[in-house]
Amino acid sequence: MDLDQSVDIMSTRDAAQCLGVSVRTVQLWVESGSLEAWKTPGGHRRIYRQSVDSMLAARAPREVSDGFFEVLIYADAGSGSDPVQMEAQLKSLGSDVRVRVAQNGFEALIQIGDCCPNLLIAELVVNQHHANGLQMLNALQHTAFMQTMQIIVVTDLSSESLDSQGGFPAGVHKLGKPILYPQLLRLVSEYMDTCKARQMNRGAIAL
Repeated sequence: MDLDQSVDIMSTRDAAQCLGVSVRTVQLWVESGSLEAWKTPGGHRRIYRQSVDSMLAARAPREVSDGFFEVLIYADAGSGSDPVQMEAQLKSLGSDVRVRVAQNGFEALIQIGDCCPNLLIAELVVNQHHANGLQMLNALQHTAFMQTMQIIVVTDLSSESLDSQGGFPAGVHKLGKPILYPQLLRLVSEYMDTCKARQMNRGAIAL
């Protein structure tokens, strides 16, 4: 199929700028099939602009259109986390809470790209074998997702240990382990109230 290169095809850098993410994140989305692309004979990725436009259209309106407060749960391997228990606790906040679970940092990035949640809860274990969660957070650090997505990190590691591994984005709320669910639920409730207020303000502006 003959395509106008200037209209229908984007480089990974162009797609990253358009989506507000890093080039590496775009590469991950291409590898997972979330973005449609092909490779030139020289090995360079070329992404269909329509695929980028579809991702932008799919992820933007949901925060204000369906009324749900979306939470994505991610736990590093070896964290001892029970996502089922956390999901049940979160759903006790009301029927408007919708919970998703990512099995690894790569899947978390894919899910965030497909539909950015209102809140990401990441339980981290950082050592030579498990740095997946911090890598995922670092990939998000300079993206547009950080403008609307709240992040809670649950870890028993000190700030010094986290800093030695590169730390995590500003504005992230850190909770210790074991998880104190009353504390977590109070914090999530505050985020829900903030999100609802923002949605109401946007609705008023639209009127």
